[in-house]
Amino acid sequence: MAELLYTGGVVYPFEDGRADPVEELLVRDGRVVAYGADGELADRATRRVALDGATVLPGLIDTHPHLLHFGSLAESLVPLWDAASHADIVARIAERARRTAPGEWVMASPVGEPHYFIRRSARDLAEGRLPDRTVLDRATENHPVVIQSWAPSLPNVLAFNSMALAKLGIDASTPDRIGHVWVGKDAAGNPTGLLRGSVTNYYSYDDFAHSLWRRIPFLNYDDLVPGTKTAMRAYNALGVTSVYENHMLDKPLLDGYRELRRRDELTLRVLASQEAEAYGMPWSRPREPEDFRRRLDSAAAELDLTDDYFRFNGLSLMWDGTGAVGGVMMCRPYLGPYGERTEGFHNIAPDKAEQVIRFCAERRIRLNVACMGLKAHEECLPLLEAVDSEHDIRSLHWVLVHAQFITGEQVRRYRALGMDVTTSMSFAWGEGHLYAERMGAEELADLSPLRRFFDAGCHLAGGSDWGPKNAFEHIQLALTHEFAGSGHRNLGPAQRINRAEAVRMWTWDAGKVLRWDGIGHLSPGAHADFVIVDRDPLTSDIDDIGKTTVLRTVFDGRTVHDTGELS
Repeated sequence: MAELLYTGGVVYPFEDGRADPVEELLVRDGRVVAYGADGELADRATRRVALDGATVLPGLIDTHPHLLHFGSLAESLVPLWDAASHADIVARIAERARRTAPGEWVMASPVGEPHYFIRRSARDLAEGRLPDRTVLDRATENHPVVIQSWAPSLPNVLAFNSMALAKLGIDASTPDRIGHVWVGKDAAGNPTGLLRGSVTNYYSYDDFAHSLWRRIPFLNYDDLVPGTKTAMRAYNALGVTSVYENHMLDKPLLDGYRELRRRDELTLRVLASQEAEAYGMPWSRPREPEDFRRRLDSAAAELDLTDDYFRFNGLSLMWDGTGAVGGVMMCRPYLGPYGERTEGFHNIAPDKAEQVIRFCAERRIRLNVACMGLKAHEECLPLLEAVDSEHDIRSLHWVLVHAQFITGEQVRRYRALGMDVTTSMSFAWGEGHLYAERMGAEELADLSPLRRFFDAGCHLAGGSDWGPKNAFEHIQLALTHEFAGSGHRNLGPAQRINRAEAVRMWTWDAGKVLRWDGIGHLSPGAHADFVIVDRDPLTSDIDDIGKTTVLRTVFDGRTVHDTGELS
């Protein structure tokens, strides 16, 4: 194999986590050979790649992407993310209907950006709202149509055409409100096709909404592999070369990744774990004790930490509800989505959580614990500490997931247990104004306190949480802690970190959280996974970091994304 010398720009190897720039990077046969100063490696290269002033970083590692979930759910949808008007929506749905057998569902994505990055929504259509059934009927009267609702807007809205309403039994006799779902009606009392409230196809926690989604084929396992491939390309285009799928995966989904590995079609490295409990989806029910234990045993039997492309490392549990208002478990009551007083709720029964924790400690396997709020930590930490006193879990490097609210004392206790951390700036960005409004501004001192994690000596990694997201926007948000809409910056002493730390959350520290040698840095012998970008996030204006463009992504020494701007 030729030795390729990348030269004429800025290279950040992040060896040992240091953000020291050099000018050249030499790679061969999927590995880094060396890095050095300008001209230092010229006589060793058989081919040069001119960087033309661009910046090279280790390949980005997304430690909470839901890549497979997003890809498989989105694959069959009519894409309306960038739709501009009702006419635009009708045209796209009509085109899909022409290729769909009569009577089969035509399902569309929401309008705007999915999950927390909600700068655009249906409110930005020319009409300022989703189309009702009369508009959707113009697209097709021979297919049931649904425009899906995804988290986290409050209230969520989904839209049906007339045939879909008929299939679902929604008519003039349907109550205007059932549970936390409001059925839109016109002046004559007929349904408009618009439903608001807890209507997402997962995490709605509403019986009526779930009864509807169980009759809509929104999840097709035939889309699992092709959808994941589509999503991988999107992540590669954003500079991502490794992911940690540590949440909400069961064996059939894990087998999708295994199939891509068998085909040699992975374009990023995947570390995955299996969720212990079932929740979130319309058909989810707490697992029966025998099934629960059988699944734990099955996961333990399938551990694989040796493959260079797909690894399976253990189990996950989600202590409290979603990251949205109402699910986060806090010590003080606050206002939930519909004005009710709440302290949040469990997503797994505490006795089952203890069973998972003890199982992983006894089997000496890795565990991911998703705790969202202060009360969740106060419940979970004593249990972890008790198990540690019996089994010494420190050396297992378990992972604390999300921890969007956490005190300094709680951080230190997790650190004493040897736990790594992965968190996402998506929540502070997309939900920060709601947290302040519903919980009180005083709780914001403990929101996304990145400084506390670094000061405690934790390995802290970043994740996008659902769908392809610009990691450089997350790096910028780790520095600004800005809230969507208001522009407020929740940048207190517990939140403030420096640029190198923000980049390390997606490179060096992320590799340490994965416990995967040779990724997250470009030291000699490391995997040749790197990204070439149009600006230097360690020196450019902070408010411009999110505008970074990925010019090329290299995975395992081969190019998996290229804009064509480099020679």
